[in-house]
Amino acid sequence: MRDGQRGNVSSNARSLCEAHYSPDAWVRAVYADDAPGTPVGFLMMSIWDPDAWCSIWRFMIDSRYQGLGFGARAVRLAVEHVRENHPRTRMLRLLSASPEGKAARGGKPPVEARFSPYRFYYKLGFRDVEPMDEYGEIEMGLDLKKQ
Repeated sequence: MRDGQRGNVSSNARSLCEAHYSPDAWVRAVYADDAPGTPVGFLMMSIWDPDAWCSIWRFMIDSRYQGLGFGARAVRLAVEHVRENHPRTRMLRLLSASPEGKAARGGKPPVEARFSPYRFYYKLGFRDVEPMDEYGEIEMGLDLKKQ
């Protein structure tokens, strides 16, 4: 990830540790299409209440592979997974830095507006479901029953 993006997400090592102790975690590596299958990212979802909603808990794409469609494809595959395996789920949720960025929090650096993933998720159909909190994070959701 780029330096200005580091405040968006915890490290993959921390995420894997949390996933190990969370029976509701669903973890996947994101790979490029090339023959050796170069790893380009990481996605972790929580399936806490599959009758109501699931959550993209952690998601990152290596800065060298951003803007090449890997992130959008990974999110679409996550949506497909939820629809196929948890058909009663109504919404896929996530936390995003606001379009204006967010303050430093919990040992993470601040996120500048240009590094907020908000616009990326908005283009994929996610919309605000909760107002921005005091740290500049917005809960977004994708209505799985609309599409």
